[in-house]
Amino acid sequence: MGLFLQVFTVLVITVSLQGWLPLGCLEEERIALLHLKDSLNYPNGTSLPSWIKADAHCCDWESIVCNSSTGRVTRLYLDSVRNQELGDWYLNASLFLPFQQLNTLSLWNNSIAGWVENKGGYELSRLSNLEILDLGSNSFDNSILSSMKGFSSLKLLYLDYNRLEGLIDLEG
Repeated sequence: MGLFLQVFTVLVITVSLQGWLPLGCLEEERIALLHLKDSLNYPNGTSLPSWIKADAHCCDWESIVCNSSTGRVTRLYLDSVRNQELGDWYLNASLFLPFQQLNTLSLWNNSIAGWVENKGGYELSRLSNLEILDLGSNSFDNSILSSMKGFSSLKLLYLDYNRLEGLIDLEG
């Protein structure tokens, strides 16, 4: 009976730990990453080759950093992942909403000209942990500035090498 109890205890502990220790990112974030990849790579899908449906361990995918204890995505480095030959395009910012612990988002050099209507930068302001947002080397014009209000936790905003013109009022 003692051996049975020991084996049973080890089994229960193993099953319990698998439920508590993240083995990959959360399913909702993995799905959101795949939607994001489709959006960024349309129509050819050649960027981000490690991002595949069959792999549940998206914390191991390129350009992603996760919190080691929660398994939640904390940083996304999506620099130059869009084919420049496709020209300017509009990003659906609501694709980032599942990443509730996201603190760094870099979308540098992706030919982003703006946001999809009703899915704009104000959606990003709902990410209460976002501290660093890099939108540099894209195609944003001055209209981007109106969508940059309401970021309660933002510490660094990069908008260099865009199509901003004239004097810019940084009040607020």
